[in-house]
Amino acid sequence: MISDANLKLLQEKAKKLGANEAILIPATSIVVENRTILKCIFGCNGWGSRVCPPFIPTVDEFRKMLAEYQWALLVDWMSENILSREISENFVKYGVSPPKNNELREEYQHALKTVIRERKQRIQPGSLELEKLAWVLGYNTALATVPGMCTWCANSDYSEVNCARFKDECHHPTIRRPCIMGLGIRLDKTLEKLDIPLPDFPMEDGTPKQYTLIFLD
Repeated sequence: MISDANLKLLQEKAKKLGANEAILIPATSIVVENRTILKCIFGCNGWGSRVCPPFIPTVDEFRKMLAEYQWALLVDWMSENILSREISENFVKYGVSPPKNNELREEYQHALKTVIRERKQRIQPGSLELEKLAWVLGYNTALATVPGMCTWCANSDYSEVNCARFKDECHHPTIRRPCIMGLGIRLDKTLEKLDIPLPDFPMEDGTPKQYTLIFLD
């Protein structure tokens, strides 16, 4: 059971670390589907990152693990990113084939750098700090997640991530955590189940949501 006092400590810590809010949800409200990782294997340029398949538990393995948890902290992280419709619709495509228009290319590169910077500076370390606090509070199986590809190995200007992928051992094995989608989690359906609205896609000069989950028990 998560006490009100401990939940308050976790929520206050989350806001200090740069979250809009953090809410406690039943682990049973988390929707997991086998087909989710199809979007990881086909269409995601993060495939092979050491926080993604095939370096993390399979969906079936994770489903069994999730059943052993009672709660999760759903953390909504702040973001300064604003995506136009063009960038929103073509973000993955431009990662492989950058737009030829200079203005559009600069807009995409700025958006990409913002994603990488926010994840490396705020979201990933913040999620680990929440995991650590949960452990200190006695939830010794607490585990954090990340919203997508790991960014610990981002270069100094946040233009790319030099992940080990399949070529070498992970450079940061003690601080890597699994990607939400790579575990099979349907965040959209989970939020719908919790009656939490997601921004419409594609976005029209909107700020994308970046969520992480901290599993607790």
